[in-house]
Amino acid sequence: MTIISTANATDSSIALVNEFAGGAASEITMMIGVGSVKDSDAVFFEYIGDKQHRALRLQSDKPLTSLRNVTCVGLSVADNIGEFDATKLNVILQSSGGTQVMVTSGLTTFWSMAVVGGLMALFNGGDVTCPFNLDTWRGTAKMKPCFAAIKVNNVSMKDAHLFEQLTEARTDGNKQRVETIMRDAVQILNHAITGGPIEEADVVVDAPADKDLADF
Repeated sequence: MTIISTANATDSSIALVNEFAGGAASEITMMIGVGSVKDSDAVFFEYIGDKQHRALRLQSDKPLTSLRNVTCVGLSVADNIGEFDATKLNVILQSSGGTQVMVTSGLTTFWSMAVVGGLMALFNGGDVTCPFNLDTWRGTAKMKPCFAAIKVNNVSMKDAHLFEQLTEARTDGNKQRVETIMRDAVQILNHAITGGPIEEADVVVDAPADKDLADF
């Protein structure tokens, strides 16, 4: 599959999109935001500078929506990010070729809850480090939130217990409880993956917060 990024993309961006879409390996790493530009049909955006983003797209100009055959090699929670002091979930993914990228979204967004729920299902199944596809798409609501699914052999991985906990907390309007549940889950998963404690990521890009998604 031949892949390109958006117009004026660097060769390194092209190589990275190619690898994570199932193509040849590269040695390029980057920080990727989810749903960073609300009026775009893209879902993954490369951070290229202070408050600057580049949509990751296929040669057909369709958005890259699936990171294929990846493994999660670490998770972290970062606080006080950007001008809105957002709390972010940072997911470190590794391609089959060994390249690592950090994908970041608000800790309590639908996207993050789905990803953590999927990883928890892998953990409960006994192999949180197995390869999976990470599919991402936009919803149709006014703010166009992003959703996600972790799939193994085309089967979506979901943890029913975590889903129930988060749904109950959200229904009660208990945002602090939602955040606490997510932090606890990230702690468990990161320890299972790395064998060590969760560490806050050192984010060097002053990325704008997903303010309108952070309330979910």
